[in-house]
Amino acid sequence: MSEIEEVKDVLPAEVVPSEKDVRALERVESAQSNVLDDLSKGKGISFNDLPIIEVSEEENKRVRRKIDMVLLPLTTIAYTLQYVDRSAMSYAAVFTFRTDVHLTSDQYAWLGSVYYLGYLAFEFPGGWMLQRLPISKTMGVMIIIWGGLLMTMAAPRYFAGMAALRTLLGAAEALVTPGFVLLVSRFYKREEQPLRVGIWYCCNGLGSFIGALVSYGMGHVTVKGVPSWAWIFILNGGVTVLFGFVFLLFCPEHPHTARFLNAHEKRVAIERVRGNKSSLGSKEIKWNQVKEALFPWIDPQGWAYFWIVMCMTIPNGGIANFLHLILQSYGYSAFQTILIGLPQAVLQIIFPLSGAYIARRFPNCRLYVMMAYMLPCLVGVIIQYKTRESGALLFGYYILGSYVASLGICFAAPGANIAGTTKKVVVSAMIFISYAVGNIIGPHLFISTESPPYRSGMFACIICFSAAIPMCFLLRLYYIRENKRRDRLMEARGETYDEAAGDFADRTDVENVDFRYAL
Repeated sequence: MSEIEEVKDVLPAEVVPSEKDVRALERVESAQSNVLDDLSKGKGISFNDLPIIEVSEEENKRVRRKIDMVLLPLTTIAYTLQYVDRSAMSYAAVFTFRTDVHLTSDQYAWLGSVYYLGYLAFEFPGGWMLQRLPISKTMGVMIIIWGGLLMTMAAPRYFAGMAALRTLLGAAEALVTPGFVLLVSRFYKREEQPLRVGIWYCCNGLGSFIGALVSYGMGHVTVKGVPSWAWIFILNGGVTVLFGFVFLLFCPEHPHTARFLNAHEKRVAIERVRGNKSSLGSKEIKWNQVKEALFPWIDPQGWAYFWIVMCMTIPNGGIANFLHLILQSYGYSAFQTILIGLPQAVLQIIFPLSGAYIARRFPNCRLYVMMAYMLPCLVGVIIQYKTRESGALLFGYYILGSYVASLGICFAAPGANIAGTTKKVVVSAMIFISYAVGNIIGPHLFISTESPPYRSGMFACIICFSAAIPMCFLLRLYYIRENKRRDRLMEARGETYDEAAGDFADRTDVENVDFRYAL
């Protein structure tokens, strides 16, 4: 007998609690669970530890809305600042940056690469930190560090100093996207994740737009002894440092520790993600899950995403670092380049946001969306490679960034299709190692001395995008086959698949026959 029923039995009829009072008591009772204590100690939780409670659609929407109001602003602002800070050098390059820092064209390409060398070197240590340390606090500290590093980039006047700072900047920013993916998987259902990831990933475009306007403004600042490009680093870095403290103060770590939720809402927030069929955050490193992530004959997902992301980030490495120089090669001045590039920044918002919406709106179409959004950029690089007609070049330039929608879906994949905390961390690390390696390679394929400029880079982009599309299709076929195999296994046992049922045991998607892959 529950505490509520006992209260009803002992009270006189005239003082029996009203239905409103009963519901309030039920909410308190539902929140009283040793599970919350276990979670606060960093323990994984199983189905038996956490009794199922009924969550109405109204409660579900209310709690999700409260989570959105805190997490989405924090992640979108952080991701916008990350893109602005990472791209600050490409804006500085249209001014006197390369001359003042005494850079050759090859050294400028290396400044694009060393950022991702730092990113790559810190990926596995960063993955360990994300599993062993509080994610929100770790990321908040890293945001402050990278803002400080960006401000100091105004000082060096030679390649070595600038390269050292770019490497450290890459290491500091390496945790942001993997950390956000893990946070999203803790607070949102699998079907809710692509839209949220798409929202903060479209901030690449917002960052490009804001960065262009800031750079345009800073380009007009004249202070004796300080070049105008240096103010781009100082202003952007200072804003990032201030935001880092805001992030530390407000970002939640787990549903059950979110200060903006009351006791019952915390319990509802946990119950909402039961259907994800994944742990809420075990801190134990499980080597069988590491093996499962790394050995493709056990599970090919990790390596499939590794190569798909590689095919998108080799072009990204060149396009991101040479984006404004590509436009300037059409014959525009520095300030014209910044302003004419603004429509491309707007499309960088539209592409990932629309891709995420379609993936959320229409079930089982994620991989189709990935393939579809690689087609415009493929057309764009073919135009850049084949013609020098100004109108066609500008059109091709504007659609170069459509692949970012596909990349955002790849970044969300570990949260949706990988179960098991350690396995999720390892696969996320594989994806972002691929991201770093591709971005290291990309800048060296874009050669400004070619005629027309950057022809080799555009040809490499054609090859990469053409290879990624069939790989996405093959991955979708694998998911379909695996889901059907699991359906047959359950039918043989006389069971049926229940999408909403699940537990929080730290099992992988391979170990859990009830797990189904999102297509």
